[in-house]
Amino acid sequence: MNIFKTIYARTYQQTLRLASYFMSFKEPKLIDGSKDLNKLIDVIRDFKCRKPLIVTDESIYKLGLLNRLITLLEENKIEYTIYHGVVANPTIDNVEEGLKILNTNNCDFVIALGGGSSLDCAKVIAARKANPKKPVNKMKGLLKVGHKPLKLIAIPTTAGTGSEATVAAVIVDKKNNDKYAINDPKLIPPVAVLDPTLLVGLPKGVTSTTGMDALTHAVEAFIGKENTKRTKILSLEATKLIFENLEKSVNDPHNLAYRSNMQLASYKAGVAFTRAYVGTVHALAHALGGKYNVAHGLANALLLPLVLKAYGKKAYKKLSKLADYVGVNKSYSIKEKANWFISQIEKMNKDMGITNNMKDIIKIDDIPELVNHAYKEGFPLYPTPKLFTKKELTNIYLELIK
Repeated sequence: MNIFKTIYARTYQQTLRLASYFMSFKEPKLIDGSKDLNKLIDVIRDFKCRKPLIVTDESIYKLGLLNRLITLLEENKIEYTIYHGVVANPTIDNVEEGLKILNTNNCDFVIALGGGSSLDCAKVIAARKANPKKPVNKMKGLLKVGHKPLKLIAIPTTAGTGSEATVAAVIVDKKNNDKYAINDPKLIPPVAVLDPTLLVGLPKGVTSTTGMDALTHAVEAFIGKENTKRTKILSLEATKLIFENLEKSVNDPHNLAYRSNMQLASYKAGVAFTRAYVGTVHALAHALGGKYNVAHGLANALLLPLVLKAYGKKAYKKLSKLADYVGVNKSYSIKEKANWFISQIEKMNKDMGITNNMKDIIKIDDIPELVNHAYKEGFPLYPTPKLFTKKELTNIYLELIK
């Protein structure tokens, strides 16, 4: 990338870094749902709210994963309404449908139970209610939510997105084949419930790809240029937890210790990237999700090693620190440690059965459109180790479909 664009991007990023010290990144109040879900009632009373809209997807609704929550609400005579129409890669239509149900039933706060799709959709429903004259597409980007959203309780059923802890909500605009992030500290849920029992029934493919999504958050946050002392620690801890527990969760899905550790890893990675940002992997993955509805975790899993290799020596030092933390041979050079770390990601993908079928999905003629989408998302916002040109982004997509 030419020197003038580089100076512009780094100046923009540094300005945001300085501004972030004046923003509130308050972390959610955590509740251990496996031990004391009753604390949720105390939270609702503290909210001084009356009736929640429960936001989830059809699969979770049919599987009965709402049952404990519903029983708890009914035992405490709290009325509720359910919206279970969220799809993978939630759309603007989902948001508007949920908002209509919320308004029709006079709900005054939101409970999201599900994967990242349900949590993201719920965040934007809560934001739209507080900003009825601002359509979703006007919230796209950074710090554009407006008025503070309705109170939100986030209950994740996957260990991957970290949406229960983040400033971000990712939404698809089907009319324009667009997928974009809404980033605003006001979207951080005030309460998150971590309950590993909700993860027990997850298919292996969902466990593996959502776990790699969490790893991508941790790695991209750590190697970026806008870390704080706390985000570095959280990224390291999340990475180690994932290396130690993800494959075990896939192979022993009923083990609550592994599931709990993965939930904690996802949460920590979410807190980390909320302040330190993600990077090129996410920009490229979002473009695939918007165009082809590719699952976000799968896209991240496949793209992560390719992008880390493309960063080259710009990322060696920080990747070597991640390698040190998860147990690389200490006698290796910095470059060898970095390459070892990337090879371990590739090995994890292979061992968990995450296979690359992108050559059957991505059309060569679509690559310029994908590249433009990814470039606009990442530049100048993402503080990546290296700023890629459009040609370099094109080469990464071509590597993906070899």
